[in-house]
Amino acid sequence: MMLAGIGVALFGVSTAVLIRVLPGPHTEKDYFIIGCMATLLSLVAVFLLVMTTWIKTPNPFFKRRKRPGTKTFDI
Repeated sequence: MMLAGIGVALFGVSTAVLIRVLPGPHTEKDYFIIGCMATLLSLVAVFLLVMTTWIKTPNPFFKRRKRPGTKTFDI
């Protein structure tokens, strides 16, 4: 719940900032761009939060392959 709240809060803050930064009067395309950029920013921030807090492996994007000659024992 906290992670979702952070994402929503960041979306709202980035939307408000982008509305102030883009010169007015705003058209439908401007609001579309603002929404896209706010969504991108909040998704990247939530992704980075998940990668740094929940996933504790040193390198989560790569797996080591087992050598072809090793045996595994399945129980």
